[in-house]
Amino acid sequence: MTLLERYIFRRALLYTFGSLLSLVTIVWIVQALSRIDIVKTSVSTVGNIFWIAFMLLPDLASGVVPFAVVIGCVQALNALNAGSERAVIAASGAKRTVIVKPILILGLLAAALVFLVSHVIGPASSREFQNGMRTINADALTLFLQPGRFEEVQDGLVVSIADARGTEITGLFIADTRDEATELTYFASRGNVVEEGARSYLLLSNGQLHRRDAANGAVSVIQFGTYAFDLADLRPSNNNDWTRTSERSTANLWDPHPNDKKAQDEPEELTEELVQRFSDFLYPIAFALWALVVAARPRTNRSGPGPAMAFGLGGALVLKALGFVSLSLVDRDQSFAVLPILLPVSAIVLNAWMVRRDVDLMESGPVRALVDAFSSLGERIAALMPTGSAYSGGRGA
Repeated sequence: MTLLERYIFRRALLYTFGSLLSLVTIVWIVQALSRIDIVKTSVSTVGNIFWIAFMLLPDLASGVVPFAVVIGCVQALNALNAGSERAVIAASGAKRTVIVKPILILGLLAAALVFLVSHVIGPASSREFQNGMRTINADALTLFLQPGRFEEVQDGLVVSIADARGTEITGLFIADTRDEATELTYFASRGNVVEEGARSYLLLSNGQLHRRDAANGAVSVIQFGTYAFDLADLRPSNNNDWTRTSERSTANLWDPHPNDKKAQDEPEELTEELVQRFSDFLYPIAFALWALVVAARPRTNRSGPGPAMAFGLGGALVLKALGFVSLSLVDRDQSFAVLPILLPVSAIVLNAWMVRRDVDLMESGPVRALVDAFSSLGERIAALMPTGSAYSGGRGA
């Protein structure tokens, strides 16, 4: 890169990193606080909750990196216009690649980061997160629950035990109302926290399951000899499959074992996870090009940075929302598997075409009309607000 290209790249990288740090911190704090209720009376458990919350960071970063890219790139390009640097670059006869190249390189680097997280770091951190949750819930059942007391270990999940000795529990009662449509109540004469490799699960023996339909009040009773719970979230595990799709390696998702129960019974979940991993890394590239479309052209200082940022974020949100919808379609029908990948690829092609043709999107008729409409609305709202001088005069009177 030339000196000017490196200058633009550094500014865009700085703005992107700042946006990424802010977004990840906000989302991480919300996720961590939502899990504080599982912390009991042990200092080691408090340490565990912060560790498993830390394990959320890779997936959170992967989700917000594309938005950090579009925010950082638009901010950098707006700053060039605000300082008249963009106009000087254009007047000097420099090629448009001076602007396009550093922004595109930043998008490619972000895409490589998301690809690494999706296929390597993310599954490993997800495994650590789920194992940490299993450890905390196992400790809550065997160490911290007081015999004879009803404890709400999670919102809508009440547990009571008669006694606990080591990993063996007697007189277990579980009331699960987390699903508003169905209330579940478990009674078991005995329960054991069983280790399977790095995972733990709760095995109930000789008990009953009472299932109540909240809509009509109908109750069904199921007698069971053994019943298994995944201690990651204290939910029954189907077919004793303790490995979630997010914990699986990409190779396992691509070519699962022939006897894999999850692949046999719910192949669409594996397909959805696989498609998501091969589509997420495309969004930083699409968003970087979109930032060039909305903010790369030189403009006067009278044109504020607001419209470019609004359209930059708005377009990014629309594309990402369509991506979520397409993934939900894959969960219903695997024939839609190509759609989540086709969406960002189409956006990349369209944005690249507009950048190459130097399309002035922000000065197009529909966009200008929309910007003018919002400006007019803002002026009307401002006119209704009391001015500083009028307010001061009123006080003086």
